[in-house]
Amino acid sequence: MIPQKVKEHLEEYINQEVYVQVAIIKGKEKGSTKSAIDKYFNTNHFKDLSEGKPYDHFIEGLKDKCLGKLKNSPMRDKQSDDKIIQELQKKLNKLNNDELDNTYWEIETGEFFSKEQIQELENKRNDLINELDIIKNKDNIYKIIISYCKSYEELCQKKYPEAPLPLEILKSID
Repeated sequence: MIPQKVKEHLEEYINQEVYVQVAIIKGKEKGSTKSAIDKYFNTNHFKDLSEGKPYDHFIEGLKDKCLGKLKNSPMRDKQSDDKIIQELQKKLNKLNNDELDNTYWEIETGEFFSKEQIQELENKRNDLINELDIIKNKDNIYKIIISYCKSYEELCQKKYPEAPLPLEILKSID
């Protein structure tokens, strides 16, 4: 199962990216949020999102950080006061070679993944691709983009209550 911290990290990243792109379009066009979202559907950003690129980049980053690459690292036995390095060393010294080859480290969240969890991420990417298929789901995609923007505004209200929210999704819903 994908760690909750990672799910939240990915969702926040995608929500923020979508929100910023729609807000930029709205600011340039001086139109409504709906018209900005309609224009967003024709951008390279939406094309990349609908092709699952955020997941692809995340998965590629994970695969690049396979602990198996560190089997012979001198870092395994060096003293360090850094808690992150200590955690990594503990993992490196605890696992056997096969387990190291099946363990990937996500640096942002500090979580470790297995090949099975990477497969689960690939399945989530495929779900996103299907969900954002503009030919099959155009009406539903608008609702999905609105939900991303709403989630981002809710997060911003918690983290940065004084920050302006250019789309004002929450105001239009309430």
